[in-house]
Amino acid sequence: MNTTGTMKAAEYAAQRRQEAARTGRPIRRMSETLPSLHVREKLFVWVDKGRVRTSDGPLKGHEIAAVLLNTDNESESRREIVMPTHRDLRLLVRAFSKARFTTIDQRNAVLAARRVLDVALVTPWFSSLTIITRALTARYWAPFEDTDDLTTWARALGVADPHSSTGLSDLYRLSIRGSSTHGSLCTRITAASDRITRARTLPGSLNDAQAFVAMEALGDQWKTLCAVDETLRPYSLASRRTIAAIPERPSHETTTERLIIPGGSIPFRNSSTVWVVDPSSPDSDLRGGKVAGFGYHHGQFVLEVTPDAKGIWSFRSAYGREIFLVEGPFGASPRFSRKEPSPWDGGVPPVDPVQRIVPAELALAGMATAPA
Repeated sequence: MNTTGTMKAAEYAAQRRQEAARTGRPIRRMSETLPSLHVREKLFVWVDKGRVRTSDGPLKGHEIAAVLLNTDNESESRREIVMPTHRDLRLLVRAFSKARFTTIDQRNAVLAARRVLDVALVTPWFSSLTIITRALTARYWAPFEDTDDLTTWARALGVADPHSSTGLSDLYRLSIRGSSTHGSLCTRITAASDRITRARTLPGSLNDAQAFVAMEALGDQWKTLCAVDETLRPYSLASRRTIAAIPERPSHETTTERLIIPGGSIPFRNSSTVWVVDPSSPDSDLRGGKVAGFGYHHGQFVLEVTPDAKGIWSFRSAYGREIFLVEGPFGASPRFSRKEPSPWDGGVPPVDPVQRIVPAELALAGMATAPA
């Protein structure tokens, strides 16, 4: 596995694409089930000859918007919109501008959905919206250059009539096949996506700022998920998102663990949080510790890590064999500002008297200077 350390990521990617082109079949790129695609009911939406089509038959713009904006985890009606391509998503944004509505709620839903769709165009992953060609690109090395061509994907995967609801269902199933072993990380990605949706529902500078912070967290968590993935590991090693390491058995009792880095360098800094991926127990907790120091010692590059006491997995179980390190995502799901509670929220009215101040000119005009 370490041989990819001398290969650049672009070289590895080109090698895999050439292999896929030679066989004419997509090659598995990522083994993890993509986040948020587990059991939700789906609604296929695409644009054909200028008209919006849905797998539920004709739906109005505000009805499609309501599906997209429903991020209530407790709701049994929560659904996911699945678009075939980026082009269809852009056409849907354009179609929303012509959506008809009869109530103010319908109008607000359409305007909010347009803001959410604009964000979905630039984020690496979005929980309430799936783009099939993007999901397929994340799962496979394509045997062709244009990764947003639905017809070419269908031909390569042996799916007939990709512009029908049945064909879209087959492509969707192929794009999410697998089982995620790191559910908590997927949950964090979904939570960040949902917070973006809520922030974009209402316009305003504060909501825009919060959505931007959540998008940064979303990208960071997505990179971590890719770095952890076993099938994508050679590419992650080549791009230095994953680092091979060998824990050393200490000669005396110590609070830090010492690891040999065969590649001779790391992308981490002091106090960075690193997670351990153990090939012998891939389902173990993604925990590790904080970087305590690094440098060369007797010609070997050494990394010292202060273990996280909360983790079940221990470095002791991997002394002398190869494990992999990835940088943990920055923070958890982004927190959004909340309104300070009012004294009335607990059902107890304020007891301190409130002084009523009335300007002199209004008092002279006859306004009462004390509460009635």
